[in-house]
Parts: sequence; C-alpha cells; structure tokens
Amino acid sequence: GMVVALLYGWAAVAQAYRGWKIPLPPAAWERAIPWLTVGGMAVAGYLAYVETQDVPAVCGPLGDCNDVQSSPYASFLGLIPVGWLGLIGYVSIFLAWLWVKSQRGLLKGWAGVTLFGLTNFGLLFSLYLTYLEPFVIRAVCLLCLTSSIIMTLLFLLSIETFLDALANEETQRASR
Repeated sequence: GMVVALLYGWAAVAQAYRGWKIPLPPAAWERAIPWLTVGGMAVAGYLAYVETQDVPAVCGPLGDCNDVQSSPYASFLGLIPVGWLGLIGYVSIFLAWLWVKSQRGLLKGWAGVTLFGLTNFGLLFSLYLTYLEPFVIRAVCLLCLTSSIIMTLLFLLSIETFLDALANEETQRASR
C-alpha cells in the first residue's frame, strides 16, 4: 500500500504539470494532518523511549517489537535511534503544516513544498524500514507499522497542499 500511495502521489504531481488532475482526498481531510502528526509523535516518542531506555516494548498481540528494536537497524548509521528520527520527523511535519496555515503568498508556497518534501522523505524512509522488518530482521513491529500507516496518510494528505503551492507559483510567474 505504501508503494501504491507513493506512486499515486508522484503521478498526481506529474499529471498536474501536464494540466491534468488526478482525484485527491477532499481538502477537508487536510484537517486530519495535525491529529495524525500528534499520533505519529506518540508512537515515535514511545519507540524512542524504548530504544534509549533499554526497556521491553509493549506492542500488542501481533509481531515482536522487541526483536525489531534490538536489531542493528533500530539506529540510523549506528548513531541515532530511529524512534528519535521519527519523532523529529513528525514534529517537523507538524511545524510545516502550521507554517502552511499561517502564511500567504510565496511563503505559503514554500511551506507547502516543505510539507510535501518532509512527508515524501518520511514515506520513503518508512517504506525502507517496513521492508527490513519481514525480509531482513524477520520480525514485525506493530508500532512501527502504525507509524508507517500514519506517514502514508500524511503523504497523501500533503499532495493537495503541494499542488496548490505549484499552482500559486505558476500564477505569480504569469502575473509578472
């Protein structure tokens, strides 16, 4: 599903350059972005706590979060716990969303580009981590999958903001 969402988002952007329009989630759904980021912060914060405090994770009846959290892939480049990266990512996405909501004109466009870029990177990184779980680590973390689903939804909801930013840039160029 994450790959399909990524391809869908990129196709929507490519089609927008051609003047075509792919159906996107309703604009009203964008109101879910702050709630999703708060949920993502909670999940990533808990995983960061588990990774840094060396305590067992409580992750429910499915999977084995502790095997995933104790794998060499639980830290980025062996230095930064992935949970902390997720927490930083979700906070950054929340701040970018606030930036989109508080700006007008060119700055709003940059905010939309930033929001889309952060969710795009987050989805790519989540896709990589989700691939590692069953195929390399041979364990699945329900909390990690929850974070991946949240990031996928954030990516899908940020497409419209990005396309609006592109359209506003084109409008500003045409008026010059």
